[in-house]
Parts: sequence; structure tokens; C-alpha cells
Amino acid sequence: MFESLVKNINEAGGSVRAYDACSREARARIADEPQNAAALLLISYATQRFVDSYDDQPLTVKEAAEELDEITQIVSVLDAAFSGESEKAKLDALNQVATRLGAS
Repeated sequence: MFESLVKNINEAGGSVRAYDACSREARARIADEPQNAAALLLISYATQRFVDSYDDQPLTVKEAAEELDEITQIVSVLDAAFSGESEKAKLDALNQVATRLGAS
């Protein structure tokens, strides 16, 4: 469901521009997927934070790998919950991701 967003980042080499494209794509999908709006907005927020942090800044291979791992984990949590029917699981995943993003 959301894993294509991470796949696109990987295919584009994990660059700042790849994260920017991911953020834009997630926001654009909200109009067509209102039932997934909160998850897509969190993904957009997470990837835009990467862009804001590293645009015109040096990015080490280690930092890039850590950031990709973080985004991958966030998307995995959301994807697992939103692939099912449980509204509680979806809400729990949204809260888990929001808490994670708020702490960092």
C-alpha cells in the first residue's frame, strides 16, 4: 500500500530529491485516498523533515542509511496496519508513528 513510496526513494538513490519526490507523492495521494490521509500525511512529514535537514547540506552514507531505515520502519508500521481491516490497528499505528516523529 505505502511500500511503493520507499521503493521510489531506493530506486532514486536515496537522495534529498528522492525524499522530496516521496513527500510530494504522499501529499498528492491524499486527494485520491482520503481513507489513508493521516498515514500519507505522516509519511510526507517524515520525508519532508529529511529534505529540510539535508537540503544543501552534506550527507554521509551512514546518515543516509539511518534515515532510509527510519522511513522504511515508519512505512512498514503504517503499511501493516492499513493493509488490514482493524480501525484500532490503524489508529495505534498512526499514534505510534506520530509519537516516534515527535520524539525525534
